[in-house]
Amino acid sequence: RPVYTSSFVPEIAAGSKSVLFGDLSYYWIADRQGRSFKRLNELFATTGQVGFMTTQRVDGKLVLPEAVKVLQMAAK
Repeated sequence: RPVYTSSFVPEIAAGSKSVLFGDLSYYWIADRQGRSFKRLNELFATTGQVGFMTTQRVDGKLVLPEAVKVLQMAAK
């Protein structure tokens, strides 16, 4: 099986859940709202530039919990 790492997973330590194994195709990511764009004229006016800020809300959920197992490290 392929191995992936992530900086968002806790370090391996006593009591931590730091290893997942299974079929992550059952983890769904969905848009919760549309994207929003904001034009920032005043902030960059002194340099003759225009800035843009964008945001997007997303959510994720494991729709079939049996598809993934989590290894919890033993507590000392």
